[in-house]
Amino acid sequence: MNLMITMILGGLWHGAAISYAVWGAFHGIALALERFITDKVRIKETPVVTVVKTLFVFFSVTLAWLLFKLPEFDHVIKYLQSIANNTHLKNDYKLITYILVYSSIVVFYHAAYLIYRNKSLPKLQNFDYVAYAMMLFLIMTNSGSSGSFIYFQF
Repeated sequence: MNLMITMILGGLWHGAAISYAVWGAFHGIALALERFITDKVRIKETPVVTVVKTLFVFFSVTLAWLLFKLPEFDHVIKYLQSIANNTHLKNDYKLITYILVYSSIVVFYHAAYLIYRNKSLPKLQNFDYVAYAMMLFLIMTNSGSSGSFIYFQF
């Protein structure tokens, strides 16, 4: 209960709108469920379980961040409806290539980390430094359009 209250208050701290409270509640529910499942359910940690958990966390957090980009709650609903109803996808291979190139290092990092955690495989020397350097390089080469710092609006 304390975790839920803290997360809802954290959402309201970001703004006095229902979308921020829902963002906090969503994260609070996810954290409470994660703690409950971790404490009560004993699941053997395999690479498949780790990948499923990682994808679930990524999907959940990405979905919740829509509430920051689209602070009006009804805009989030319309956005999700438009994704679900979009059957006229354009074959934009340039965009797809950019997404694959810039996301590949994150996928590589997590895959290599799973290998690194396996005790029977040799440890990679300076793996973190190389992976972080590659991610920093990709961030710097594609910084996107300039925008104001998100907390300037609060």
